[in-house]
Amino acid sequence: MRRVMFWALFWVMAAGAQLPHEVLVLANQRSADSLRVANEFVARRGIPLRNVVRLDVPEALFEGRATCDPAAFERWIWEPAQRVMVARGLEKQVLAWVYSTDFPIRVETDESDRRQVSICGYTFLRGRSVGGALVEEGKFQSGLFGGPNDRLRLVLPSCSLGVLKEGLGVSVRGAETVKRMEVGLGDKMPLPSMMLGYTGEGGSSVSSVLEVLERGVASDHVGVGSGFYFVTNGNVRSTCRAWQFETTQQQLARRGVSAVITNALPAGAEGVMGLLCGAERVEPGAIGSFAPGAVAEHLTSWSAEFQRPQTKCTAWLEAGATATCGSVVEPYANANKFPSARFFEHYVGGCSVLESFYQSVACPLQQLFLGDPLARPYAPRVAAKVLGVSELEGEPFRFRAAAVCRARGVAWRYLFLLDGELLAADGALGSVQIDPAKLADGYHALRCVVVAKHPVAFYGMAEKGITVNRLGRSIGFDGKIEPLGEGVHGFRAVVGGDELPERVRLLVGHEVLDEQPFDPEGLLRFRESAWGEGPCRLQLVGVFADGMEVASQPLQLTVVDPKP
Repeated sequence: MRRVMFWALFWVMAAGAQLPHEVLVLANQRSADSLRVANEFVARRGIPLRNVVRLDVPEALFEGRATCDPAAFERWIWEPAQRVMVARGLEKQVLAWVYSTDFPIRVETDESDRRQVSICGYTFLRGRSVGGALVEEGKFQSGLFGGPNDRLRLVLPSCSLGVLKEGLGVSVRGAETVKRMEVGLGDKMPLPSMMLGYTGEGGSSVSSVLEVLERGVASDHVGVGSGFYFVTNGNVRSTCRAWQFETTQQQLARRGVSAVITNALPAGAEGVMGLLCGAERVEPGAIGSFAPGAVAEHLTSWSAEFQRPQTKCTAWLEAGATATCGSVVEPYANANKFPSARFFEHYVGGCSVLESFYQSVACPLQQLFLGDPLARPYAPRVAAKVLGVSELEGEPFRFRAAAVCRARGVAWRYLFLLDGELLAADGALGSVQIDPAKLADGYHALRCVVVAKHPVAFYGMAEKGITVNRLGRSIGFDGKIEPLGEGVHGFRAVVGGDELPERVRLLVGHEVLDEQPFDPEGLLRFRESAWGEGPCRLQLVGVFADGMEVASQPLQLTVVDPKP
């Protein structure tokens, strides 16, 4: 049965992982499944709606083998996403992309199948190609890789993406030759990405992908001290990285986390948090249970090429893991192309899944990374608050932020966003001044992100609604939802004050769902299929004669089983 449901709006949001305003979420508007998965992820992770881009990707690009060529990637994904980012002022803010379901998983950059790359790899390269031999032989060296391998002997510290771009500001002991750790990659920063799930031929169900996202959120800040397994055997898929296991085991032990090196899959084990092995065929279902936030991978040739034999990487997600990865082509048993055991050092150090993957894979160009990219079980919990008035009229007002964390001796950096837009403010100050004279009347959302000054930027965030009332203009919903047909609903605007707007819009984020000349009895139409199933945050905007756009308080809905 189709229905629209109200849900509560929570102002204080939990700390998550990679800063939400640094993530761009891409959904495919031609796929109801893609919209649904994206809607759930955005709501669960507090992604600003200005960071959501809906693309029009043809079915031919994600059906079957889910392969596109570089021209199609440029036309249907890269160029339209770039246009939206520039239009919304996000091009310098976004550090990672997150793909919903129903996108191509492979970009055919070379006639040789062994030289093709994943959509994650091509995004990482910002839509350009590198020498095919570098891809095939795994000799392309990622600037984010934290070592060690035969080309990078150093072991670099775990960092958040923002630190990798901006640098630590100080020299790294033992890594003086790696200047980028001090000054950051700057304009040379690649663009890491993950996919929330693969639901194409031979992949996961949508319900399974949603369960992965639930586990990701449930894992935040509750990392456990055991449940890590490194499984060895005589197969080259195992021996190519087995040399890493003992050192990682020792490093985890220093953090109070125990890992087991074994020659047998831990069948029946409960609460498995991490597992690396190497085999053509594995049985993830033999594991007793996975803990929320668990990551598992089995280094085999075609685990993300779903028309070939061998166990698929999605089998780990079906069994209860929260993230995994696999190669979209034949990679050979080349350890440079797969996560090193150091993944778990970064993860236990507080990095997100996405950050941990990209610091542990030297040549990530053929890997498809799947799961919740923002899961961060080992990041300290941070409680944040925004203190101040709820209504502004004439005088500027200074809002203050506060953070509480069990970690001691933490220095904080404060970031403020107004209606999803990052404000230029002194990050050392726990306050920001808002001048209502520079704002339109109506509703505004002030978000504070409190970030630890630390290589791994654990954080908390909170949001406060503010109403500006300089000219007495306001707009809101009348509280009724009028049925207008199957899957279509009508909303009526109520205007306060003596002035009436010339036009009125119904929006979700930056997406205009309907726009009409203002009529007190007029109904703005909301088609469920236009937004898709899942959480939905509607707003009304009245456009006045002088150009001022006055926004209503948001109306939070959940769409269930939308009709086309």
